[in-house]
Amino acid sequence: MTVRRVGLLASVLVFAGFVVACSSDQPEAAVVVPTTAEPTTTTTAPPVLSPLTGLPAADPAGEQHPAVTVKMDNSPEARPQSGINNADLVYEMKVEGITRFSLVFHSSLVEGVGPVRSARSSDINLVAGLSTPLFAWSGANPGVTAEVLAAARNGVLTNVSFDAAEEFYYRARGRQAPHNLYVNLPPLVSARAPEGQGPPMPVFQYRPQGGTVGATATPTPGLSINYGNRQVVEYVWDAGRQGWDRFQVDERHPRSESATLDGGGVQVAPANVVVMFTEYGVSAADSRSPRAITVGEGEAIVLTAGQAIRGRWVRPEPSQAARLVDVAGAPILLTPGRTWVALPQTGSLVLPFDQIAADELLAFKR
Repeated sequence: MTVRRVGLLASVLVFAGFVVACSSDQPEAAVVVPTTAEPTTTTTAPPVLSPLTGLPAADPAGEQHPAVTVKMDNSPEARPQSGINNADLVYEMKVEGITRFSLVFHSSLVEGVGPVRSARSSDINLVAGLSTPLFAWSGANPGVTAEVLAAARNGVLTNVSFDAAEEFYYRARGRQAPHNLYVNLPPLVSARAPEGQGPPMPVFQYRPQGGTVGATATPTPGLSINYGNRQVVEYVWDAGRQGWDRFQVDERHPRSESATLDGGGVQVAPANVVVMFTEYGVSAADSRSPRAITVGEGEAIVLTAGQAIRGRWVRPEPSQAARLVDVAGAPILLTPGRTWVALPQTGSLVLPFDQIAADELLAFKR
C-alpha cells in the first residue's frame, strides 16, 4: 500500500517549490521554502502460497476449499492418464502386481481426471494427513468399502465415490472398461465440499524462491526405483524443464516410448520426487492386497533442483504429514512446485544414474 501525506501551510500558495506572499503593492523577493511532503513509502504484502505446492496462489480466494484425492489406474491400458500434470501431489504405491496412483488436487481443479479406479486399505492413513479431503474412487471389495465408509464417518475423508456421486463421473469413449471412468473435479468440489471447510494444511516444507538446497545435497542425474514384479520407474533431471522426467517401461511401452505422458501428450516432470521407503503388510480386507504402512518412519531420498538429499521420513500420527529430515537432522526443504511421492517397499533397489545413462533416457523424452 502506498501512503502519501502532504502538509499544507495556511494562506500560502505553493507552486513549483516556491512560496509567494502577496500582502502589499511593493514586490518582495521570493523565498525558497522546503515542502513539507513526507517521502513515499511502499509496503508489499507477501504472496499467499498454495499449501500443497509452496507456489504463489493464482487465486487465493478460489483455493478456500478442501483437497481432492483421486485413485488412478497405472496399468499399461490406462496410459496416458488425464489430469496427472495438474495434481499438486501424486503418491505411487504397490498394489497387486503393479502400482497405483493417489492424486491430490487443490490449486488446480480440472475436468476429466482418470481413469479412476478402486480404493485400497493403504489409502485410509494416506489421506488422513490431508485435512479431510474429498476421496474419489470406484469399486472395491466389501472389506475396503467398509474401511472407506468408516473413515468417512470418523471425519478422515469425505466419500465422493462413483456410487456416492455418480453425476460427476462419466465413461470415456475409445477406452475399454475398467479403464474408462473419469471424474470432473470443479463441479464435484462445488457440490460436495463440506460447508465451511477450508484448504488443507501443508504436507511438505518448501524453500523460499531463490533459496539454496540443503548442505547435505549432492548433484545427481536421476535414479531408478524398483517396485518389484518387473516394474521399474525412472526419473531423470531435465535442466530445461527444471523437473524430473518420469519414464516407465511396461508390456505396451518399450524404452523408446516409456515417457510418462498426460492425456495431452505432455511428459510428467515434477519439481520434486520424494522416495519414502515403506513397510508393507497385508490388507485385512484382502489377503492378496499389500498394505502400505505410512505411519511411523523410514529412510528417504529427496530429488530436488538436480540434487539428491538422503534422510528420513517421520510421521508419528495419521493426522500428521510426514516430516522429512536429512542425515544431519535438518528439515529437507523442497523446490516450490508439484511433487511425486514414491512408496517402494523397504529394501527395494533404488539406484542412481550416471550422466551417460541419464542422457540415453533423455533422448526419449517427450
